[in-house]
Amino acid sequence: MTSAMKRVAILSLAILSLALLSGSAAWAQSCNTADRSVLLILDASGSMNARLPNGETRMAVAQRAIKGVAGFVPAQAQLSLRMYGAQSAAGRKNCEDTHLAVPFGPASAASGPINAAVDAAKAQGYTPIAFSLGQAANDFPAAAKERVIVLVSDGKETCQGDPVLAARALKGITVHTVGFVVDTAARGQLQAIARATGGTYFDAPVGPELPDTLKQALNACSQRVVTLPAKPLPGKLRTTSAVYSHDIINSETGQKVSYFDRVRTQVDLPAGIYEVRFGSGSWKGIEVRSGETTTITPGELHVTASRIVFAIVVDSETGEKYGTIDPSGSRVTLMPGVYDLQFRTAVWRFIKVDGGKPTTVRPAQVVLHSGVKRSGARVTTPDGALLFAFDAVTSHASLPPGDYIVVVDGNKIPFKATEGEVLEIKPQ
Repeated sequence: MTSAMKRVAILSLAILSLALLSGSAAWAQSCNTADRSVLLILDASGSMNARLPNGETRMAVAQRAIKGVAGFVPAQAQLSLRMYGAQSAAGRKNCEDTHLAVPFGPASAASGPINAAVDAAKAQGYTPIAFSLGQAANDFPAAAKERVIVLVSDGKETCQGDPVLAARALKGITVHTVGFVVDTAARGQLQAIARATGGTYFDAPVGPELPDTLKQALNACSQRVVTLPAKPLPGKLRTTSAVYSHDIINSETGQKVSYFDRVRTQVDLPAGIYEVRFGSGSWKGIEVRSGETTTITPGELHVTASRIVFAIVVDSETGEKYGTIDPSGSRVTLMPGVYDLQFRTAVWRFIKVDGGKPTTVRPAQVVLHSGVKRSGARVTTPDGALLFAFDAVTSHASLPPGDYIVVVDGNKIPFKATEGEVLEIKPQ
């Protein structure tokens, strides 16, 4: 063997060794997009009704982005569309709300059916990612060569099952994920889903950039994952905040393996997938790696006002209660997500709470001074729907920003309330 041949052989061995030692998996890439069968999975859950800073709903931007996908892939590639959350209202708590909206067909012919399906879609239900991935495995035609799922979601799993375990169970399918204005918990979950299948995570953090981000995902290289034996070292799971006791569950067995509380904020665990319970919900798809520390970062909702506020904090999508704002506490520690603040009959919708930093909101308030003589006083919407009725004891109302009419003994006072604004009504 010549010296040049020896150098090539040594270099090839070094590259192979580096691939095997660079992590828990080695892979080979494929970028032949013309041979792909691509299944788009679109989140149409209730949280997609939240508005972006430009005033559009998340759903409107997603609809526009999905309607352009046929032009992002070769005409001969196979394309299909599945949606979840589009068929059942959140009140039905339907964790099997997923359907194949457009079966596989050539991308050149799929544009019309996909456009019609997304135009007709109504964002309203839950986020059953794990169940949707399980159903999606059966969507591909038997003759499909390279099988790819592109999952677009604005939130994390809100149903049973763990989406990372569901992704691991997929055989011969690569999942690329797109986080659409997601919080830290959802981002970590979507990253783990992609990583489990050799896919890639793509971030659309603001919203309007979603079409370009989706184009990147549709043309991403697939990676064939080969899992190597796990290292014997345990990993660590830690939290930056634990107000109450939070159970830690092994996602594969469903068994409680540890917990967090005010004192216990870090635990040793075998490598695997876990979930942490927060009240009525779970932070799922938390990947603990051998010899590494995984950190989860809860958020905090802080409500400030000139007068005492009474409100309930609920998940915007599921309606599950996560905390109370009252004289005993104006702060609630929460799993990152999107929440509603429910006053008596008025609701402040889609408050995004992210990890590692407080989210502060300032309700508007209507204050009736004690000298105001009244036989009746109330707050209504501009079309007359009752939101709040004052009584002999209650002299102030907390409200989300919006347009209101304050009625005092027949006198109608328009109130275009901005965040933190106070309308004081005094006697003459």
